Amino acid sequence: MIILKKLNRLIQKSILLILLISFSISTITFSQNNGEKIFLTVCRACHTIGQGKLVGPDLVNVQNKLTEDWIIKFVKSSQSMVKSGDSSAVSIFNEFNKVIMPDQNLSDTQIINIINYIKEKSTTVSTTDVVVTPPFTLINSLGFNLDQAGKEDVNFGRQYFTGEKRFTNGGPPCLSCHNVVKDQLISGGLLSKDLTNAFTRLNAAGVDAIISSPPFPIMRTAFTEKEITLDEKYYLLTFLKQTDKDAIYQHPVNYDKKFIYSGIVGVVILMGFFGLVWSNRKKVAVNKDIFNRQKKSK
Repeated sequence: MIILKKLNRLIQKSILLILLISFSISTITFSQNNGEKIFLTVCRACHTIGQGKLVGPDLVNVQNKLTEDWIIKFVKSSQSMVKSGDSSAVSIFNEFNKVIMPDQNLSDTQIINIINYIKEKSTTVSTTDVVVTPPFTLINSLGFNLDQAGKEDVNFGRQYFTGEKRFTNGGPPCLSCHNVVKDQLISGGLLSKDLTNAFTRLNAAGVDAIISSPPFPIMRTAFTEKEITLDEKYYLLTFLKQTDKDAIYQHPVNYDKKFIYSGIVGVVILMGFFGLVWSNRKKVAVNKDIFNRQKKSK
């Protein structure tokens, strides 16, 4: 009887231990899967894990270089840390052409999940070899790369950028949020970064990555289920590449002054118009003639 009780207790403890191990494994797996999902959605456009620099730094073994608390703060608001004078934040900002990393509305747990995913992926990457980012190539449906693009391709890209041509899946035109300095184009939106020198700042791979998987919340929302097609992306990159190349020959316009002067001229014209209309107004009462006749009759 005593042996049966001991055996029963041993079985119960074994079952409890198995359940605890299973729970721990499932929790770790969920955390890693969740981190992978967030990384691919939010981070992949600007960062790689062991494949070299992109728009931002390669994140391989980032957990060994920076503290978890620092990474969480930086992901939530990189510019706050830059403005505070944090040496690591300032160094990264300057090294990567002062491209502003957008603030991410992620919880501490979500960011920790991303760090765990990076840590896991880093174990599969060799860190002894110098990583050189492979040359970027984008081939359109006709088999042409960016170096083979012609004037017609640049023109198509301009039309997609301005909205003269609609994107196949209904995405908004780039000009609604971005501006480029180009004499033939009207000034664009100021909601997001000026893209005149996008190729210099981000390189072709960076521009392609941002268009393919937008890391910026507003852009990501605008293009949800409205993905830009391969050829549309090819045309946009062709246009931006040419725009960057031609930038030194363009003549930037100060639209702030133009708006002010246009407003003043508009007010003067309107005041003159209303003055003319007012000068022809009826200067006496409508019933003045009737009143005068009544006075005479008396």
